[in-house]
Amino acid sequence: MRMTIVLIAVTMIVGCGEKKEVKDTVFAPQFKAMEKARAVEATLKQGAEKNQQILESSDKSSAPEQK
Repeated sequence: MRMTIVLIAVTMIVGCGEKKEVKDTVFAPQFKAMEKARAVEATLKQGAEKNQQILESSDKSSAPEQK
């Protein structure tokens, strides 16, 4: 019973401690990897949009004229 109370008290103290930035914790490498992945995703999205615009403009210019 005492051990349970001690564990609960320690958990409360640790859980309510000072809040650190994610960059200052053991999760920093994973955080950096996620930021890098988001940057790559944004670059790929921009490239896809550019390709889509090129395809649309080439479709309009190569489409036969309708009478």
